[in-house]
Amino acid sequence: MDELQCKQEYDQGKSSELMYNLSQGPDDRVRVFNRCFINGFLFWTVSAERSLITQNCGVLVKGDEGTGNMDWYGVIKKIISLQFAGGKEVMMFKCDWFDVPASTKSKSKGYNKEQFGIIDIDTTCFTYSDDPYVLAT
Repeated sequence: MDELQCKQEYDQGKSSELMYNLSQGPDDRVRVFNRCFINGFLFWTVSAERSLITQNCGVLVKGDEGTGNMDWYGVIKKIISLQFAGGKEVMMFKCDWFDVPASTKSKSKGYNKEQFGIIDIDTTCFTYSDDPYVLAT
């Protein structure tokens, strides 16, 4: 649906204000942060926490049956805020994703889960460099 169609549907009451605002696209100006607080959790970029004792730059995206129950593990490189009309903000993480096997239930060079549930990932092997973004929710 193009912008004109979305405007017509909004004017006719067939589309919500939120959908109309999102159809306009984000503001051309983007804000980039080195930390953010989302859903009760504080996240840092990997570069911002180098001098810290604690670490909150790690990301785990749980897969579903459509992805073969594959989980993705990574670290946050940038925290990006996109602003839309009506005050809507979308937060995204730009991540470096680690290369783990399609089925994380099996052992591989890049992934190992020990008997107590501790997961060990080779953080020198990367993948998905052409698709680094994930919504921060």
